[in-house]
Amino acid sequence: MKRLLAAGLVVIGLNIGSFAAVDGKKIFEKNSCPICHKETKDAIGPSLKTIAEFYKNNPKQLEQFFKGQADPIVWPDRFDMMKTQMGKFKAMSDEELKALIEYMLKH
Repeated sequence: MKRLLAAGLVVIGLNIGSFAAVDGKKIFEKNSCPICHKETKDAIGPSLKTIAEFYKNNPKQLEQFFKGQADPIVWPDRFDMMKTQMGKFKAMSDEELKALIEYMLKH
């Protein structure tokens, strides 16, 4: 009985670990986003602050942009530079994308 209980707790522990929150900041950094997108200062690309100003009331539109289902609304004239990065977003899970968007829009 004790072994069965211990085994059950291990399985439960593994399942809980698999539901750990996804870190949007880590996703942002891992995908080299900070090279072009700074937190508060526009650079090669718009800052997170600028992006948040455009998308804060419509995060779904940002999600659609990342999935290739919507045109950019922030600096669309510079979108050609970012096209090569779009595959990274399309490969992300919904949970990863949601965490990334949440991180970006909190600025």
